[in-house]
Amino acid sequence: MLQPLAPGQIDRSVAAATTPAARLILALAAVHAARVAQIATLMLDGLGLGNRGLTIAGRARPLDDLTMKLLLDWLEHRRRRWPSTANLHLLINNQTATKTSRASNHWISATLRGQDATLERLRVDGQLEEAPETPTYQSSASVIPSMLGW
Repeated sequence: MLQPLAPGQIDRSVAAATTPAARLILALAAVHAARVAQIATLMLDGLGLGNRGLTIAGRARPLDDLTMKLLLDWLEHRRRRWPSTANLHLLINNQTATKTSRASNHWISATLRGQDATLERLRVDGQLEEAPETPTYQSSASVIPSMLGW
């Protein structure tokens, strides 16, 4: 049976996400219920910044204010760090910036490895709030924005 994450578990994962990529990855998992492999395969052409949309696994999703800010922060960091990259994946790193391949699932989940609130647990936890048995439960999807200063 799935158990909700405790606030302290979520706090520690938020504190561990210190880079622009890690903060965006955390939001994609917790707020948008994206799996690690789905996050790794996101492409730049799946972004609709003008209409505040994002396509995850073929499904269009609206961008909330927090994810939009984290996305813009990441894109600025990405542009400064790898200005000449031809890689069209949203998330890239030192190994993938000179190629066209995606970042590994291992790299995507590295920041929260060893935490109680892993990306998968945050993803599932964000969905628990919608379950009818937990009407007063505050999931990671609803508390992470305030933890990140929103």
